[in-house]
Amino acid sequence: MNVLAVAIALAAAVLFVLAAALQHHAAFHEVRHGLFDVRLLHHPIWIGGQLTDLVGIALHATALQIGALVLVQPIQVSGLPLSVPMEAALNRRRPHRRELGGAALATAGLAAFLVAAPEGGIKHPSGVAWFASGGLVAVTVIGLLALSHHTTGGSRSGASVGLATGVLYGFTAALLKTCTDILATRPLTLPLHWEVYVLIGAGIVGMQLNQSAFQHSSLASPLTAMTLGEPLVSVIIGLTAFHERIRTSPPRLAINFVAALAMAYGIWTTSTTWQPPARRPAAVPPDDQADR
Repeated sequence: MNVLAVAIALAAAVLFVLAAALQHHAAFHEVRHGLFDVRLLHHPIWIGGQLTDLVGIALHATALQIGALVLVQPIQVSGLPLSVPMEAALNRRRPHRRELGGAALATAGLAAFLVAAPEGGIKHPSGVAWFASGGLVAVTVIGLLALSHHTTGGSRSGASVGLATGVLYGFTAALLKTCTDILATRPLTLPLHWEVYVLIGAGIVGMQLNQSAFQHSSLASPLTAMTLGEPLVSVIIGLTAFHERIRTSPPRLAINFVAALAMAYGIWTTSTTWQPPARRPAAVPPDDQADR
């Protein structure tokens, strides 16, 4: 096991959760709007979350450059239990026991599901592998967004958008791994590779989905779905496109089945617990105020 990659990935995970808590606090207390709205870009707390996120991305990219996807990505769930108390502190409320329990159960389930020593792997998947992975990710994200549109519950809708964001982030992590390797070995050729432009585009879309997910509900629901979706997709891409391997055995398969049930129950728990406080009302235009 690459100890340095694990340590850097752990630091990135903590920064990602802190950034998510700040972004959620800013997004949820703004007037709700549709996808791909940029009005939050001026919010100081949101900007602070973005800057924290950038530092986390830099550490994450470093960990991916020296470690395998199936090693680095599961570590991202390690910060999940911190998300609930962080969000509660920012909103000056006590965290619900079901939120804490759901996040902890989902984290334990994913840890048991994914922790295995990685073996082998390549740096640059084939074009066919990228096309297949990207197509499946696109279909999954579109399906989850459609599900969110037809979901009435705020937490469940937030979980759907959060999972869509996590799926997209899992794909961008795979792209980031390839781009960091190019940057480390052939930096002058980086602008000539299509992966960097797809990474930028997917990152921008992911940021907007992230913002929308945080406007639907408490932090626990979308962040749990997001944090679980990202490593699962990354590991699948790592095993298929990057040809990385993890050791399996019959007992391990049984543990994985129980872990999958724990993850599903943890997501369900966090998505059905929280009742939202009153939002900040929409601003009344000056002309309307004068009419009154």
